[in-house]
Amino acid sequence: MQSTTATTTTTTTNPTPCQKVDLEVSPLVRYDAIVSQGKVRLDNHQRSIIKHLDRLWRDLKQYSPQPAAISILADENTHNGVFSSFSKWFNSAKQNKDEDPSASTAWSPKSMYIYGDVGTGKTMVMDLFFDTLPITRKRRVHFHAFMLDIHARIHRIKTENPKLANPLAPIADDLLNDAYVLCFDEFQVTDIADAMILRKLFSELFARGIVLVTTSNRHPTELYKNGIQRQSFLPCIDLLLERCQVLSLDSGTDYRKIDRATSHVYFHPLNQNTLEQINAITRKLTHNKPMTPMKIDFLSRSLVIPHQADGVARVRFEDVCARSLSAADYLEIVKRFHTIILTDIPKMTMKHRAEARRFITFIDAMYESKVTLIASAENSIMEIFDAEQGEDEMDSGMRMMMDALDMTDISSPLFSGQEEAFAFQRALSRLVQMQSKEWVNKELS
Repeated sequence: MQSTTATTTTTTTNPTPCQKVDLEVSPLVRYDAIVSQGKVRLDNHQRSIIKHLDRLWRDLKQYSPQPAAISILADENTHNGVFSSFSKWFNSAKQNKDEDPSASTAWSPKSMYIYGDVGTGKTMVMDLFFDTLPITRKRRVHFHAFMLDIHARIHRIKTENPKLANPLAPIADDLLNDAYVLCFDEFQVTDIADAMILRKLFSELFARGIVLVTTSNRHPTELYKNGIQRQSFLPCIDLLLERCQVLSLDSGTDYRKIDRATSHVYFHPLNQNTLEQINAITRKLTHNKPMTPMKIDFLSRSLVIPHQADGVARVRFEDVCARSLSAADYLEIVKRFHTIILTDIPKMTMKHRAEARRFITFIDAMYESKVTLIASAENSIMEIFDAEQGEDEMDSGMRMMMDALDMTDISSPLFSGQEEAFAFQRALSRLVQMQSKEWVNKELS
């Protein structure tokens, strides 16, 4: 992301009453304007990608998904009466739907899949597209949060109607009612449960005329590479290649690492001087108020933040990354605090895969919600993760997973650490950007 303005991470669909949607400002027009204002640097390759988004923007202005027979068929097994009379008429359509729901879709603009290295501006171009799109039924969401929502919906439907053969059909109907343009940031597949859901889910979405715009660090053919049971995920890759225009945003520049004014919010090594600086910042941000615990209740579980006051949470790395927390936990934390003081970050190696994954997920959650991060660590940012140490060691969590899956081959990136090394590159780039004066809490500027 190049822009010095805040990244839009909206997960709701409708603008507030005070917002006005300008029908005349397209992504390309907006991009040229912020370049001329000096807010971003002109990147001709980046601009060529925005031209593609500009064309999609114009197509979507005139587009409205048409009701499809598939929506009726999705409920055929759970409804009686009038729908049963249509069963013979739609019999052939149902057969096609069972094989590939998207086969019965009416025309819709082609979806877009934009991939590139960290810091190439993927989030910025996504925001240009989403912010200028003059429709209300749109949704922009980090892919982590989207999949958590999907899993929660599946669980709810299976609980209420355990005999329903395909819970993804009514979920797709509900998603369409909210938005027919879905924008995903940071599309990635590292979880076998997600991998097994996505092909059917995307088929259902495309069948209803939903248009996807997604960013990713990887080309579709690199998704879930060498993952467990990847063969079952290949149809999803084929579907993405068929239904999406795939564009590379790589231009050789990491805009997050371009020299900019920075704030002193990352402290190392872990010594008395660092502790005193962290304590001083804590007192400043909390206005010398005593910090107290907070219990967060969500999803039939609870999470305790040991120290918090005035929208500031102070937690140790051990509290939030060495415990079995998930993306859902981190998303709940960033909803409640504008500043997080994360202390005692150790140097991580391949021996600490589980902790590294949680740390990366926590950073992603803070980044998407534009939370200010104050941190103390054993090493500098560029040295907190060493992908070459500990390759032969495996933590107990990994061993338990291999035992549960009856696996002996550790060549998969899931076990070799390739996925962590790849994701950490993005996290480090984000950590650099999160030190900029434009990012941090104004009280620290």
